[in-house]
Amino acid sequence: MRTSPLPLLLLVLTSCGDSNSARPPEADSGIDLAVTDQAMPDRALPDSNVADAHVADAHAADLADVVPSDGPQPDAPPAPPTAAPRPRPPSTADVAAASGLRWRRGLIHMHSVHSHDACDGNPKPDGQYDQQCLADLRFAICNARLDYLLLTDHPDSFNDVTFDEAVLFDSTLGDVLIKDDGGATIGNVAACPDGTTVLIAPGCESDLMPVLLRRRPDDPSFYGQRTVEGVLGLKAAGALVFQAHTEERTFEELDPIGLDGIEIYNLHANVNPRWHQLAEVLPDISRLLDARDRGPHPDLFMLAILRENRWAIETWNRLVTTRTMLGHAGSDIHQNLPPLVVPSDGERLDSYRRFTTWFANYLLVDAASAFDLDVVREALATGRNLVVFHLLGEPDGFDFSGRGQDGLRIEMGAERSFEAGLTLRVNVPKSVPAAELDVRLLQIVDDGEGVQSVVVAQGSSDFSYAVERPGVYRVEVYQTPMHLAPELGILADLLVRPTPWIYSNPIYVR
Repeated sequence: MRTSPLPLLLLVLTSCGDSNSARPPEADSGIDLAVTDQAMPDRALPDSNVADAHVADAHAADLADVVPSDGPQPDAPPAPPTAAPRPRPPSTADVAAASGLRWRRGLIHMHSVHSHDACDGNPKPDGQYDQQCLADLRFAICNARLDYLLLTDHPDSFNDVTFDEAVLFDSTLGDVLIKDDGGATIGNVAACPDGTTVLIAPGCESDLMPVLLRRRPDDPSFYGQRTVEGVLGLKAAGALVFQAHTEERTFEELDPIGLDGIEIYNLHANVNPRWHQLAEVLPDISRLLDARDRGPHPDLFMLAILRENRWAIETWNRLVTTRTMLGHAGSDIHQNLPPLVVPSDGERLDSYRRFTTWFANYLLVDAASAFDLDVVREALATGRNLVVFHLLGEPDGFDFSGRGQDGLRIEMGAERSFEAGLTLRVNVPKSVPAAELDVRLLQIVDDGEGVQSVVVAQGSSDFSYAVERPGVYRVEVYQTPMHLAPELGILADLLVRPTPWIYSNPIYVR
């Protein structure tokens, strides 16, 4: 792959996903980062049954020390593509769930041509939407076989468009608008070339991140108010109100305002020098750049960066001890990185297509019911969600549930009074038999001296646990991806390691 100085790459990686109001003053570099890359080629989806042909740690390395010293210069032409595309994610219809239930895959926190910083920072060249960037997004969500997409464009652009525009409606492609009882647009059934559809709903990212808006809030300043008043004003507009970039916020900020959910993972937290994890990620980025075309398949580059967002998880643990609180992953995709790295498949590193295949939110829904935005809303509001890094594999057969003395099933997100005989059951995924699994059932409890997270059961196969005391219980699955070793090149020894794969939402035993 073609490389150029890593400092600028990291600067852009860490700044492209922040909302305007959340960016600290020190992030202003004075550098114009709006670089136009070559557009992705026009392409059609393949047949559905065929695969596609705070500041870094003081001990962090000097960025200049990890820039490769040789290799082509930034102005050299890219090498011809040498890496064939990896297979598309399967349809969620083929991902096993508990009897009578089904998984639905989707993204939360996505930026389109209606965000000023998307599409290489120039989403409206000459006053017209960047049609190639828009086409890239639509191709990506169909290629990833998403069932739903919750857009979260920035308010300075989002406020200027109608909801028909905000949900990317295009009648020429076969889209169908979703209307409320009064005839107002609340979403889009976006048509894909293979006959499938993706539900798209409008939302916004500023200091707060409302999703599934049903109308404009009475006061647009609510988007930028991380207050009770702001949250209530957005909920009155029909939204579920989430917090993005949780690593930038404290429990004390988030606890009183009445959020519905928070991001427990955002890729930017792994590489942001203003925050926590760059020191541990930087050596792996260095090795990735040094490996060039002998390294991982470009669609697996994320494995060099992926780490648990520990600070976000700790905040989530504190919040769930007092209330239900959805945990979700924020994709935060903009397709706006300069072409500093050209992967061996010839596609831009940060393409919508590539990033949509890395991780998603899997909703557990009734298999027999029609899938619509009300179903998405209910599943999120009740906590029936898995965060899955599905570049490692699908959560095929995964289940986390409970049963009490009445024998009734207890789902993720449910609250249940403690009673004798209450059991929790964990079924592990069956999709990657070659991988090593570390499945942990965690109890989150406030013991009066602080919130503790304790592993109460652990294994690599299905297990049950008899609940001994009240607490909040959730599952984490780590995977050591031996099955990916052939695609990791000379970095297999580095990247075949325990890696976060699945986070369940909790079952609350009060």
